[in-house]
Amino acid sequence: MNEFRIAIREQISSFRKELNVAIRDAMEPARAIVGKLQNLNLDFGALELDFDKIEEKIKEENNIIINYKSVITELGYPPILEVPIEFVEKIVYDYKKHNIEYVAEYIDEIVLDYHNEGYLQKMAHKWENKKLVKNRIHILRNVIKCHNQQMYDASIPTLLPQLEGIIADAFGHTGKFTGYHMKTYLEHLLINNLDKDEFTLNDVLHAYYTGNLLVGFGFGEQITSDVSRNAILHGGDTQYGKQLNSLKLILVFDYLLTVLHDVSEDVIQAAKQEIK
Repeated sequence: MNEFRIAIREQISSFRKELNVAIRDAMEPARAIVGKLQNLNLDFGALELDFDKIEEKIKEENNIIINYKSVITELGYPPILEVPIEFVEKIVYDYKKHNIEYVAEYIDEIVLDYHNEGYLQKMAHKWENKKLVKNRIHILRNVIKCHNQQMYDASIPTLLPQLEGIIADAFGHTGKFTGYHMKTYLEHLLINNLDKDEFTLNDVLHAYYTGNLLVGFGFGEQITSDVSRNAILHGGDTQYGKQLNSLKLILVFDYLLTVLHDVSEDVIQAAKQEIK
């Protein structure tokens, strides 16, 4: 496996943004300096500075990321914090050369194989050090244990309320907690401060959460999502216990926990102000 991975945590996102700005700011002055040195007729030997190729590489990488976001969103996937670069390049290549149906035929198997028992154990160990889940870590341990023991009927309904719990805790919410509150917090957390030039999958998480977990449900009506919060917790859906459904919710929790860890006071207060 290529040791270079696409890191999509907010820290890396910020670094990439700063790097792109720095490269752009340095490009023209650097070209000017090289031009002046070349005018001195100095022998640079094998030294070659091709700034156009650097810019082209950055644009190419950004295009891959944009396409990757589109593909996983269309296929009904939440964001994944860390995946091999080969995975990203393959699904983007296949999507462009073939179609979304072609990628859909194999993506589930690849994702499940990559997020094996060992990987999820490491993820759970990482959660142990998060202050935000200190009071609920015993529940999260059981979620991972149930998933790894193929007890998906147990892992899914156990994890669903914890998603709401960490959001309520992070925003200091008190009192009744409704779908309106959830949507408002998600909007401020993932969308309102989204920088279009920033490398982030926050918008992918927002699309997945609102389009799958928060969909409407009524008894006797068609269930439109495999991970509908209301359909599962109110007992309307009894066929939700699948490995992929359980894994997707674990990935949602992992990403959400990472984003909430760095949520600013400004975002918290803006959300509370809207709710008032």
